Amino acid sequence: MKTLTVRVREDHLETIAKTKPMTAIAELIWNALDAEATEVKVAFDQNELDGLEGIHIIDNGTGLHYDDGVMVFESLGGSWKRPNARTHALRRELHGKYGKGRFRAFTLGSHASWNTVYEEAGDRYAFSISGTASTLGQFAITNAKGAPDSKTGMTVSILNPPLNCGVLLGVKALQEITDIFALYLRQYPGVRLIYNDTVIDPANAEQGFSRYPLDEMVMENGERVTAELEVVEWNLPGKRGVYLCDEHGFTRHNALPRLHFRGFSYSAYLKSSHVTVLDREGLLQAGELCADVRQLLDQARAKLREHFTLQEAKRALDTLEQWQADEIYPYLGSSRSDAESNERRIFDIYATHLHQIFPEFSSASLRSKRLTLSLLKELVASEPTRVARVLDQVVDFPEEKEEAVLELMNGQARPG
Repeated sequence: MKTLTVRVREDHLETIAKTKPMTAIAELIWNALDAEATEVKVAFDQNELDGLEGIHIIDNGTGLHYDDGVMVFESLGGSWKRPNARTHALRRELHGKYGKGRFRAFTLGSHASWNTVYEEAGDRYAFSISGTASTLGQFAITNAKGAPDSKTGMTVSILNPPLNCGVLLGVKALQEITDIFALYLRQYPGVRLIYNDTVIDPANAEQGFSRYPLDEMVMENGERVTAELEVVEWNLPGKRGVYLCDEHGFTRHNALPRLHFRGFSYSAYLKSSHVTVLDREGLLQAGELCADVRQLLDQARAKLREHFTLQEAKRALDTLEQWQADEIYPYLGSSRSDAESNERRIFDIYATHLHQIFPEFSSASLRSKRLTLSLLKELVASEPTRVARVLDQVVDFPEEKEEAVLELMNGQARPG
């Protein structure tokens, strides 16, 4: 056994090692995927009180060659991974995060070990590397020994997690890990990711997928930048956010985790090679204080507003067609006048909004829906603005819909 010492200042290593727990987990998963893994499993050790005692990231990749182990644990930023490179055998895009991934492990616990099996000239060998947060930058490495009966791969084991690592457990953690790896798993469906005994399968959770090229942008330094936005709509409620990604779809930063579009659960991925540049320069974390990041996010917001406006219109049309098929739509036949046509359109705005906002209404019996829609029709016919006031008090009725109703009432909109 010998000791490897990283040739860089210790305070720099401490800065690298400090990150969010999920970011650290993601970096270790990316390392496994870059090593040709087709299956990565994240497992947790919990005590009788459900406290977290250990974290393990297990993969079936090619492992780490002994000579490479010495090289990568003695250096920082000199990784064999290069931008735009691919894995050797499966030709998958490399994530490659400037050789910082191994230090992220110390965000997750005070002690970390990398136990690996690799193949050379038809024979298999095993060795391990370990380190502690108290001696950051120093790693103990064992000699490589023959392991003819072992499969290649890597197991990263981390002990003594801090209390904040509790966020790695539960439903929200599963949602976050799905968001991070959704595009990668879509691109490489042969990859299997298992998180806390749950297979991460974004395809089964998806409700829809859209891709949009964004307008060319001119950055603060005059550079012309292109980007595209990929939008995943989810079956599960409550997911939202805009992720800044490199051109291959690798998530670099969750920039707008609270950007909300009423009634929609989504993740949006802005992909651009310029994101890689900003990440390398440490500007992504500055958010919209950085002019380049602000311009990227402004484009994303505008495209998302356009996307969800269209999606809402499609949903409303589908809902109305279903009500007509179920014979609960309270208007029969064609409109007999412009006034009646406008009244129907006002009714459609209110009724489809209620359907979208209230799950209790959308899941009610046909009889209950028929009664509710009939009562709403009578109220619209007598006092349409009162409906808007009531809805605004209860569900914060959108201003743009209220304006559409007023236009119809004033006869400014042509009948449909």
